[in-house]
Amino acid sequence: MVYFKESRINKFLTSLEKGSYPMKPCTKEDLSKLINLSPTKTLPQTYLDFMNKAGNGIEFIAGSDFTMKYISDLKEGAIELLEGNKFKKKLTDIQFVFMMHQGYMFWFFNLDDKDDPAVYCYDESLELDEFNKISDTLSDFFISLYD
Repeated sequence: MVYFKESRINKFLTSLEKGSYPMKPCTKEDLSKLINLSPTKTLPQTYLDFMNKAGNGIEFIAGSDFTMKYISDLKEGAIELLEGNKFKKKLTDIQFVFMMHQGYMFWFFNLDDKDDPAVYCYDESLELDEFNKISDTLSDFFISLYD
């Protein structure tokens, strides 16, 4: 018999659900649209698990754009932010912008990383020459937003 290991993000979100924590899931159609936004037509499992349960809103991420309503515009907004600030690094096709906060900072992961990829950030208020790695895993990143 084969057992599937439940992801950390699924365990976390399931525990919130059991406590009646407000979150709005994506539909199957939403998830299909989301996957089609990726140039590789794939996304990390952790991200898909998160969006499946909370991709149309979750209370602890107030003020940041990550939902299906905004997701298709995030990379373009991130590119404009980098260009406007004359940041030397550029986003590549393997980098997926999954969240932006009030137009001055954004978060992304590399599509070729793994099912629970590292998270990188750009914040125009910081003077950096490189993108800032802020979490070793996407699960840890989302859980830290709740803590």
